[in-house]
Amino acid sequence: MGLLSDVPNPKGALVPATAKAGRRGGHGFRVCGYTVNGVTDRAITWVHALEVATSRHDLQYLTLVPFRRALPDHLFHRYRAWCSLCYEHWRLNGQTVYEPLLWAIKTSSHCSVHQRPLRHDCPHCGRLLNPLGVFARPGYCERCGGWLGSPRAEWNKPQPGDEEQTWTCTQIGSLLAMLPSIDPEAARESLRRTLTAYLEEVAGGNILAFVEYTRCPGPGLHGWIAGAAVPRIENLLRIARHLNVPIASFFAPAGPTSAEIAAAGQAVSVCSKHRLSSSRRRSEIRRALLAALDAAVPSTVIGVARRLGYTTTDSLYRDARALCYKVTARYRRSHRSNKPGTPKANRIQARELLERSLNSAEPISVHRIAASLGQRSDKHLRGDFPELCTAITQKIAQMRHRRVEKIRQVLRDALAQQPVPPLAELSRHLGYAHTGVLWRHHSDLCRQLKASRQHDVTKRRAHVERVAMAALEEVPVQSLRAVCRRLKITVRYMSVHFLAIAGRIVAEHRRSVMAETANRRALLLRRIPDITEEFHKQGLYPSAGRIVERLGERFLRDRKTIGVIVREAHKALGIQR
Repeated sequence: MGLLSDVPNPKGALVPATAKAGRRGGHGFRVCGYTVNGVTDRAITWVHALEVATSRHDLQYLTLVPFRRALPDHLFHRYRAWCSLCYEHWRLNGQTVYEPLLWAIKTSSHCSVHQRPLRHDCPHCGRLLNPLGVFARPGYCERCGGWLGSPRAEWNKPQPGDEEQTWTCTQIGSLLAMLPSIDPEAARESLRRTLTAYLEEVAGGNILAFVEYTRCPGPGLHGWIAGAAVPRIENLLRIARHLNVPIASFFAPAGPTSAEIAAAGQAVSVCSKHRLSSSRRRSEIRRALLAALDAAVPSTVIGVARRLGYTTTDSLYRDARALCYKVTARYRRSHRSNKPGTPKANRIQARELLERSLNSAEPISVHRIAASLGQRSDKHLRGDFPELCTAITQKIAQMRHRRVEKIRQVLRDALAQQPVPPLAELSRHLGYAHTGVLWRHHSDLCRQLKASRQHDVTKRRAHVERVAMAALEEVPVQSLRAVCRRLKITVRYMSVHFLAIAGRIVAEHRRSVMAETANRRALLLRRIPDITEEFHKQGLYPSAGRIVERLGERFLRDRKTIGVIVREAHKALGIQR
């Protein structure tokens, strides 16, 4: 561990500094053990350190790093998993004992060779083991050191088979076999292209039907096909199982083969005969278009297509072109008829909306009212109701001016505060989601606040540094957590901004604790034999409890040490229990 930490790593520190400084004597190794084989930047950092230390350039293929663009995190078991039969077989045959990457993946809960569930608890001490422990050895418990393999007598014990788990392990194994041939930059595009091909070939582009077939989440499927998100490995396994295709086909650079598409189509056709609906039939499309023609609110053809689950209107125009034309014509007529001056009812509605806006505490702009009436601009409203529109515009301008003045006043008041509050906090206080509004209207005051804030932060950090350095001179030196509590800051803040000082405080506190412990032990070694002899002369049994009472509350936490010294004193005086 120390050797790898010393390797110069442009990818960043192997173990986060905060993980080391946050706990006295902590090595920080357990914090990053879970992600060593994963798809995060932490895994890339470990791979680089190991490749430099071993002079190899292919260690990334022992992890899931090649899938970093195509798979999300949270892929592994929370605790170490293994097959005890595999361990025993390898040891008896003189083979290398190791932990396959397949065992670490959460969806793989069975051994693909022996068809048995993987174990998570030590057969000797019964404890769960970390994915990558500090003192771990392949095949042995990091806690008690016991061998994790099964005795030969257990080999022939029957185990209930699980066809689905066997299939899952086989699929994950095929995915891992692809690692050397995966292009990290192209894997995500291959996944998107393959999903799109299956969607078009199996469901005719109908996302709702595809979701029905594969039991995958509909909103997620939209994101996967658009390339905006990546699916969890459980979802990929579900899709592959329902389509009867290998999961490796999703990441093939050339896309799915014709045989795989044919297999998916056959699986869907068999499934649809029993319980699933097929892609939308012509009669269903015609009913949806006729309903759109009779609806109170006119709709577009694309709107009808999306309600049916299609991403485009191609299927609707192919099956009912004349109805699509009628739906489009009705939608266009409804928008033309909404111009003011045609029906009298529209003018009445427009006046009501304008008067309601004028009398409201938060008036709506004329442009938004025009848009709600289906008009492209507000020129017709301004021509028909000039006085109302002018009054609304003036009222909105006055309210905007008051808001701008309120922002100015809040910023000026903030400049007089000590310490100066951050701009983000002032923005939230004023009801804005971000600071852009403040900068747009009063950039000069924002610059002053930012400069004052930076000055306050500099002063605060200088104060923290002075107090922390002074804490190093105290006897005994307090713990890092106690120093941070005194300064009213977090250990993380101290570790990020004053890492060197935090490290010195941790080291000095450890030395102080060790020195104090040594002094207490020396004092106990001097006093306990005298107290024991005194009790013995008085005819009282010198028990550890009586001796602790004589020593006082200061030594209550040293009961274990006191017990050892008392037993030695008993032995020296020949006292029998």
